[in-house]
Amino acid sequence: MTDPSNMTVMITGASSGFGEACARRFAAAGARLVLLARRIDRLEKLKGGLPVPVYVAKLDVRNRQDAENFVSTLPAEFSEIDVLINNAGLSLGLEPAYETNLDDWETMVDTNIKGLMSFTR
Repeated sequence: MTDPSNMTVMITGASSGFGEACARRFAAAGARLVLLARRIDRLEKLKGGLPVPVYVAKLDVRNRQDAENFVSTLPAEFSEIDVLINNAGLSLGLEPAYETNLDDWETMVDTNIKGLMSFTR
């Protein structure tokens, strides 16, 4: 198994919840981190409390072009990604299906499915 202190871990949706918890866990193991989310202010705050090199960027995985181009914009020391935690996601339209706004469902599909696919690629 690879030593986490020699790894770079990229986490989408890192500004809260599971993504933030993963960032803290990998930081404790010594991994370099690339943290992405729509809320850059939260990422900056998280970065300030981590004892490892961290690169943060505002990114919405629904923007396919940004997702596809992102890795090529990374500084050299963060450009070799060993682990991707594709965590970005959201939940909308939780009322009964017949009352749901279809725009909410489309936003979820764009984020939770299409965003995951394009960012993984």
